[in-house]
Amino acid sequence: MSNNTSGEEYYVRSQSVTLLQGSDSTNVIDRVVSTRIIDSPDSHAKDVLFCDYNGRITDIGSIYKIQEKILLLSSEEMGDKTRKTLIDGKSWDEQCDLIIADEAIGRVSLISADFQSIITRMGFEGIDLERNRVMEFGDMIAVKSEFPGGSILDILLPRNQMSDFISILEDAEYSEMSEDRWNFVRLEVCIPSLVDIRGNLPNECGMINLISDNKGCYPGQEIHARLESRGRTVKRLCLLTGEAAIGPGKYRLSNGSPAHITSCESSDGISYAIVILRVDDIESGSVNLDGANWKVEELTYL
Repeated sequence: MSNNTSGEEYYVRSQSVTLLQGSDSTNVIDRVVSTRIIDSPDSHAKDVLFCDYNGRITDIGSIYKIQEKILLLSSEEMGDKTRKTLIDGKSWDEQCDLIIADEAIGRVSLISADFQSIITRMGFEGIDLERNRVMEFGDMIAVKSEFPGGSILDILLPRNQMSDFISILEDAEYSEMSEDRWNFVRLEVCIPSLVDIRGNLPNECGMINLISDNKGCYPGQEIHARLESRGRTVKRLCLLTGEAAIGPGKYRLSNGSPAHITSCESSDGISYAIVILRVDDIESGSVNLDGANWKVEELTYL
């Protein structure tokens, strides 16, 4: 592994990968996610939520529409249950086959100030990366995603080509992130993990944009519609930035209000944490938690 001084890094991620193929695949998945995908264009990626009948998040996924096929990336821990939700939502006469591709397709996330350079390094000149556009390079797929704190580039490729691709990255002076380093970067960029949002309502997680009110029924729709009509959110998912180290768990702010930290990581004197706070406690832009002052920012996802 090369020493990296320019900030180019990569991380090989674990996830559940499901391939849906057949003429009714879009209809099958559209009726079980909270996000309308039935009219999404081909060669396009879209984040989706899976919710239970109480409207609370059970899984988060990304859907890549590629011609007549759909590639679903979802959390590793909920992979089997999410697939069962899809199977249970499929009618007997619908044309939709679900293929488990966990062992066939790998995912590498890149962090860089210049994604274009690695695309050129891979031999693809004149390609402009656009947000959520699925770019196919032979057997590889590239998708640029944007989050509240920055962007990442995901590369999906056959696992038997992973070592060759990593060699290209390291020749280009990308360095591999450890799990701790990835967790720090994930929090800095505000990439959501299931541990941060599971069991909460989408509007509490800044994910109201992943709820479509112009689609048919899906699990949790009635709850989401009721919450939208009320127009009030009591708690919100936030990013904390500070200097003190802290661990996940339930805390009290200096004013006695609850704070639930779901993820946290420190590096070089900077600490980031994902926390669930009451809305009234975040209006000032800072909180006192565990004896230290923290900058607080609400998280909103596109």
